[in-house]
Amino acid sequence: MASGFEITADDLKSRMKKGDPLFLVNVRHHQDWDLAVMKAKGALRVPDDELEAHLEEIPRDRTVVVYSTCPGDEPSIEVAQKLQKLGWQNVHPLHGGFKAYLSAGLPVEEIGVGNSTRRVMFL
Repeated sequence: MASGFEITADDLKSRMKKGDPLFLVNVRHHQDWDLAVMKAKGALRVPDDELEAHLEEIPRDRTVVVYSTCPGDEPSIEVAQKLQKLGWQNVHPLHGGFKAYLSAGLPVEEIGVGNSTRRVMFL
């Protein structure tokens, strides 16, 4: 882990291979919501300003990894810090975000393949 708080994609990959119980949270800005075509497999998608509405969906008994598709890690760091303040013990932002996740060859799943994404992409 970088600096003890952030987790690297390599560390995440190693934990996945070992079968560690993990829970991924994909933080997104509302304006980016309809443009997404994939996410980390099994990740919970949460708008960056609606975390409180999704707290009951985030388990407290697993390592929680928060990532973002933003160029910087600030949104995922903010959400991870907020979760810690709310009592989550084992939560970490993913260093490098979704780009690092993809570069590590970690599993993804398609999302937004419906009409709204295609309509935005082809207008």
